[in-house]
Amino acid sequence: MVIDTTTARLLDSALSSPAARDLFKTIANRRIADVNDFPKDYSEADLGALENADLIGKGNASNGTQYFVRAKGLKVARDLEKLRDF
Repeated sequence: MVIDTTTARLLDSALSSPAARDLFKTIANRRIADVNDFPKDYSEADLGALENADLIGKGNASNGTQYFVRAKGLKVARDLEKLRDF
């Protein structure tokens, strides 16, 4: 299956770590996710890579920090679903 250049670059950088992929999948599936719901093996570096790639954004809620998926992240998530290894 052919994927666009943006998805290919993100797979090679921001989503190269299995933990980062788990985090991104969690956020993309929920659209908004509380940091306490993330997989146990997440790291600040993985979150930073996802934020720097403009896939997720950070927001604050009364119950703690939350992350939301950006429009670019939604497109990448849709492309990754087509690859079936996401």
